Amino acid sequence: MRISTSMIYDRGVGAIQNQWKNILHTQQQVSTGRRVLTPADDPIASARALEIGQTKAVNGQFSVNIGYAGDAMKLLESRLQSAGDVLHYVRERAVQAGNGALAPEDLRYMATDMKAQFEAMLSLANSQDGTGDYIFGGHRSQQQPYDGGLSGVSYNGDQGERTIQVSASRYMPVSLPGSDVFDRTLALNPDTVKLYAKPDNAGQGGPTISAVDPALANPATRYQFVYTDGTPGSYEVTKLGQDGTEVAMAPSTFPAGGSVTIEGITFDLSASTVESGDAFEIFVPSTNLLNNMAMFASALEKPGASGMTGAVAFALETFDAGQENILKTRAQIGSQLTETEALASLGSDLDLQYASTLSGLQDVDYAEAISRLTQQQTYLQAAQQSFMRVSGLSLFNYLS
Repeated sequence: MRISTSMIYDRGVGAIQNQWKNILHTQQQVSTGRRVLTPADDPIASARALEIGQTKAVNGQFSVNIGYAGDAMKLLESRLQSAGDVLHYVRERAVQAGNGALAPEDLRYMATDMKAQFEAMLSLANSQDGTGDYIFGGHRSQQQPYDGGLSGVSYNGDQGERTIQVSASRYMPVSLPGSDVFDRTLALNPDTVKLYAKPDNAGQGGPTISAVDPALANPATRYQFVYTDGTPGSYEVTKLGQDGTEVAMAPSTFPAGGSVTIEGITFDLSASTVESGDAFEIFVPSTNLLNNMAMFASALEKPGASGMTGAVAFALETFDAGQENILKTRAQIGSQLTETEALASLGSDLDLQYASTLSGLQDVDYAEAISRLTQQQTYLQAAQQSFMRVSGLSLFNYLS
C-alpha cells in the first residue's frame, strides 16, 4: 500500500483532533459534574433522567402547595379559635345574667357587651386571607359571606370548598363555607323550640309545643302568650323579632283548650290549670349562631315574659351548640394539618430519592473522569510527538 505525504498529514492531524475532542468532552464532564452532557452520551440514562426530573419538579410543586395549604389551615384554625374564645366569653356572661340580683340597668350593660361580641363574631365570619379572599365564603371568595346586623344576618357564600392539590391523588380544602361553621348549629324541632313560664304565674299548666315544621317556622323569634279567663278562655299572642321589636300578627288571639299552628309551630293550648294573667314565652332559635347571639342581646335589653330564665336557658343551649360545631370543625382542620405535615415529610423523602437517582444517572465519577482525562492527555502528547517525528521523515533530508 502506497502511503502519500498528504495521507500522513491528514491521518496525523485527524488523530490529534480526535484526541482533542475526547479531552474537551471529558473536561466538560469534569467542569459541569455531569456524565451525560447530551442524549447521545447515554440515550437510556438521558431518557430516564428526563422522566425523573419532571417527576421531581412535580413533587417540588406539591411541596410548595403543601406549604400554601398548611398556611391556609393555620389561618382557619386561628379564626376558629378566636370564635371559640368569643363563645366562651358570651356563655360566661349568659350565666352571670341568670343572677336574680341584677338590676335592669345591669342587664342593659350586658346587652351592650353582647352586641359588641356579636360584631366581633361577625368580623371573624368575614375574615380574609393575605390575598383578600374571604375564607368562609366557599367558592365566592371575592364576596363578603355575611352581611346584616342585629336585626338579622344572612349568608351570601355558597357550599363549596376551595382546594389545592397536595399530591397526585389528594386535593386539600383550604377554605370552608361559613354555613358549615356558623350556620346549621342546631335543627328546629320540639326539642330546640322551648317554652318557658313566667316565674310568678299563679297557675301550674300552660300551652305545650307538639310539633315544629322547620320549613314554616320563623327562626330567631320570640312569642309571648298571655292567658285571659273567659268563656272560653283565650291566649293573647305577641311576636317579637330578633332585635326585640314587636311584629304584627293576624290573628293574635287564640281560644284555649284546642290545638293551633302558628307559623309552623303547633301548640296545645291547654287551660285546665292556668290562671288569668299567666304568661309564657317561646324561644324559636335560629340555625345561625350570629342570629342567636343577637337575639340574646335583645332579650337582655328587652326581657320577655319569662324574664332571664328563658333568655339564659336559650343562650346556653344555642351557644353550646355553636361551640360544639366549631370544635368539630377545628378537629377537621387539625386532622388536615396533621396530614399536611405527613405529606411534607413524604415529599421531602421523595425529593431526596429522586435526587439520588438523578445523581446516579447523570453525575460524573470524578475519580474515573480525572483518570481518563490524564490518560487522554498522554494519548494527545503521544499523537503530537509521533506526528512531529513522522512528518519530519523526507528523502530531501539526505540530499546535500
